[in-house]
Amino acid sequence: MKYGLYGAVLAGLVGGTVAWTNVDKTVQLVVDGQRTSVHTTASSVRDVLSAAGYRPGPHDILAPSADATVHDGSTVVFKRGRLLRLNVDGSVRDVWTTAPTVADALNQLGYSTQDFTSVSRSRRLPLGPTDIAVRTPKLITVVHDGRTEQVSTTDATVGELLGQLSVPVGADDLVVPATSAALTENARIVVKRVVRRTVTQSQPLPFATESTKDPNRTAGDTTVVVPGRDGLARITYAVVFVDGKLAGRTKIKAVVVRPPTTKVVKVGTKAPPRAPHVAAVSPGSAQAIAQKLVKARGWSSTQFDCLVTLWNHESGWRVHAGNPSSGAYGIPQALPGSKMGPGWQDDATVQITWGLGYIANRYGTPCGAWSVWQGQGWY
Repeated sequence: MKYGLYGAVLAGLVGGTVAWTNVDKTVQLVVDGQRTSVHTTASSVRDVLSAAGYRPGPHDILAPSADATVHDGSTVVFKRGRLLRLNVDGSVRDVWTTAPTVADALNQLGYSTQDFTSVSRSRRLPLGPTDIAVRTPKLITVVHDGRTEQVSTTDATVGELLGQLSVPVGADDLVVPATSAALTENARIVVKRVVRRTVTQSQPLPFATESTKDPNRTAGDTTVVVPGRDGLARITYAVVFVDGKLAGRTKIKAVVVRPPTTKVVKVGTKAPPRAPHVAAVSPGSAQAIAQKLVKARGWSSTQFDCLVTLWNHESGWRVHAGNPSSGAYGIPQALPGSKMGPGWQDDATVQITWGLGYIANRYGTPCGAWSVWQGQGWY
C-alpha cells in the first residue's frame, strides 16, 4: 500500500509536469524587425501580442494571423503601419507603409536615391504621421551673362538653383521667372543684368533771331547788328542698360552753363531806287517770262499754274513788292532780296530765275512749294 501510494503521487507529479510544459511556451516575437523571446501561456497570436502590449491595426502586417495557434518555438512577425504624408513636386497624398526607415519606404514606393527628400533617408519612421517632401530631378535651361546651360536639379525654386550654380543676382537684375517661382520641368530661366547710371552730356542751346525794321535801308537789305551765339547746357540723364544695351533714358537735371546770345538783324524797308535804264515789268509780262523759264526746266503747265498761284499770294508778281514786316523783296519774296544777284532790284528775269532755283532745290517743283504754303502760309 505504501509503495502503491508513492507510485500514485509520483505519477501525478510527472503528469502535471507534462501538462504544464504544454501550457508554457517560448515564442519568438519580431516587431518591426526587432526580435524578442517571450515566455507565454497564451494560445493564440492575438493573445501573445496583447500580453506584450501590442494591438494590431488595419494598416499593420501580422504573420501568422491573429487567430492562429502558437506553439513552443513559434515565430510571430508584427510590422506596424506608418502614415507618410507625401508632397511630391507639389502633389500631396497619404501613404501607409510598414517600412522601418525613410529609405525603405521610399524604395518600396519607387523613388530613386537621386530624388530630394526633406527628411533624412536613414531616419527611422515613428508610429505617428511623418511629413516628407520629395522633389524629382527636373531639366532646366538657364540663360545668363551671354551663356546658355542645361542642368538637372531637385532644387525647389529659381533662387535656390541660381544659388547652387553660383549665378549672382543683383538688386536691379531682372530674373524671369522670379526667384521665388517654383521650378517646373523644362523651365527656362533668364537672368538679365540691369545697370543704372547717371550720365551728363553737353547740349547746345540754339540762339534766337530778332529782326528790327530800318527805314533808312533799302528793302531786301539786312545788316547783322549783334551776331548770335549758341548757348551751352549740361543735361544729366538717368540711364538703364540691360545686358549692356541702352534700354531707357530719363532727364533728371538741366543746368545752363552759358545762355545763348540773341542775333539782332536790321531789315531795310525803304523802297529801292529804280534804275533809269530798266523799265518796270508788269505782272503779266513777268508771268510770260516765268512761263518760258518753267518750260525750259521741263516742268509741265500744271507746275506753271501752281507757280502763278504761289507768287500771286506772295507778291502779286510785282517786281518791286516789299514786305515791311520781314524785309522780303521781289516777285519770289527773297530775304534778303540782294541774294538774288545783280539786277535783283528791278530785273524780273533775275528774280524769277532765282525763285525757280530756290523752289527746285527746296521743294522739287512749284506744286510742292504751293502745297507747303497752304499748310503754313509761307514757303
